[in-house]
Amino acid sequence: MASQVPDLLRPAWTRFSGWLAVNAPASHASLGRIAFAQEIASLESQLGFRLHPELKALLRLHNGTTGEGSAIFLPLHHRLIGTAEILQSHFALLDLGWHDENEDLPWGEDDLNGHIHQWVPFAVPLDGGYAFVDHRPGPSYGHVYEMGIGSGDCDGTLWATSLSSLFAQLADAVEGQAPFRRFAPRLVHDPDQGSTLTWDILPAR
Repeated sequence: MASQVPDLLRPAWTRFSGWLAVNAPASHASLGRIAFAQEIASLESQLGFRLHPELKALLRLHNGTTGEGSAIFLPLHHRLIGTAEILQSHFALLDLGWHDENEDLPWGEDDLNGHIHQWVPFAVPLDGGYAFVDHRPGPSYGHVYEMGIGSGDCDGTLWATSLSSLFAQLADAVEGQAPFRRFAPRLVHDPDQGSTLTWDILPAR
């Protein structure tokens, strides 16, 4: 089953990135090169566990993004990050101190925040925070959460049950000009660089 997981990621990502190529070429141009096998192996070695197959498949397509504004094409102003920044972001989370098993954690064993050492960020926003893949074994393995540290929200919000589901939903949104959760896609036109994708926050109902 695990060998089939990357096959789920590729068509979802191809739909989303293909839409970017046609409609938001500046955003598409920000996609980085592939992550080499040694870069992924080094990341896994320093994390101390294997990457979820879908996250590994995403890195094998693009090792994050380059540039600044054009790279911010995910909701809440997130941009994809590569292996080096993934590791840096992971250890930044550990520096919050929530992972120390010798301390009394404010969360129960089943709480998401009680397993911060098993979060692997894959995207970061402008104002502090992370979008990450949960790597704790069990039913939440591979789930995608977003946590906005900059906004003071330290409770992870479930975005999707997998990266393939996330990018399939984003593709549905941009293709149909429909919201993803409470975010609406919008193109920003630049006569010099080409169009970029951004997402507007819809008012709460």
